[in-house]
Amino acid sequence: MKSMFLSNMMIGLAAGLGLLLMWVGALIWGFTPTNHDVKNIGIAIRSLGMLALVGAMLLGGMLRDDMEKWVRVVMIFSAAVLLVAIGFWNGFWWA
Repeated sequence: MKSMFLSNMMIGLAAGLGLLLMWVGALIWGFTPTNHDVKNIGIAIRSLGMLALVGAMLLGGMLRDDMEKWVRVVMIFSAAVLLVAIGFWNGFWWA
C-alpha cells in the first residue's frame, strides 16, 4: 500500500491538484468585489489546495526512503515555507 499511495505519480497528482485548487480559490477571491461569503468560499478552496500540496510534500519527504536525502530535505523545507509564507501570513493579509 505504501508504494501505491506514495508513488511519484500520486505525489505529482496531489501536488498538481493542490496547486489547481489554490489557483481557483485565489481567482474566486480576487474577482469577487463585495460579497464576503463568496470570498470566504475562495479562501476555503485555497486552503484545501494548500492542505493537498503541503500534505503531498510532507508525506513524500518523510516516508519516501528511496529518494535522495537532499531532495527529501528540500521537500520538507518547502512545505514549511509554504505554510509560513502562504498559509499563515496570507490569512492576515486577505482577511
